[in-house]
Amino acid sequence: MKNRIPKAMQKLPSDKIMKQQGRGTSASVVRGDGKLNVVKWFDNKPVLMLSAVHAKEPEDTCQRWSKKDKCYLTIRRPNIVQEYNAKMGGVDLSDRMMSYYRMSVRTKKWTIRMLMHFMDLALANSWLLYRRDHQEHGTPRKAILTFLAFRMDVAQVFLNKCDVTHAEEESACCPQPGQRALVTPIPHISARTTSAAHLPEVADLKNPMRCRQQGCAGKSRVRCLTCNVFLCLQSRRNCYEAFHGGQ
Repeated sequence: MKNRIPKAMQKLPSDKIMKQQGRGTSASVVRGDGKLNVVKWFDNKPVLMLSAVHAKEPEDTCQRWSKKDKCYLTIRRPNIVQEYNAKMGGVDLSDRMMSYYRMSVRTKKWTIRMLMHFMDLALANSWLLYRRDHQEHGTPRKAILTFLAFRMDVAQVFLNKCDVTHAEEESACCPQPGQRALVTPIPHISARTTSAAHLPEVADLKNPMRCRQQGCAGKSRVRCLTCNVFLCLQSRRNCYEAFHGGQ
């Protein structure tokens, strides 16, 4: 922070001068006893870093994206920035991920605020471990869930724990004349693949209901008591097994 090092800021070039010199420009100031070094590096904006170990030298190069030129540029990078990027993690990375989708509560009760904070912390750390595990196994980047999608999946799993038996009979009954049929939402995959908890039932209906397995246009009177959806259960077309197998 600039206000913490006012004397060093007087010796370092201003933001305007560094911007004129271009991206990759850097300057450093060393304290009189040689134990602290302040480095100012201009990338998209000025970056200030202080270290008791690393300094500006030796510099290397890095690839940075340019919005103006629509391509990557090769610019110079101080050693202190390189070391920070290589070692960044732990608290820094966790705090950054938490700031993206932090739970917002208006209450001033410290117990509630602490509960929300630790839930955010647990989700952020869980996603970081999930991403690292997939990277180590060579999973393509597009196949790894984003942090937002990861949080949504966790929320969906908890929501599926709620009791939904109150809608069981409503969706099974045929609509009366002039009434709109109720459509039962397809449960999350975490609820569909819970081993032997899904028992089939042959509903006493005049007309069969449409099968809810993706890609199937058939009709069936067999219903899953847990998921409350109708699925084909035949020798040639077993949508019941495919649906609960996560396919």
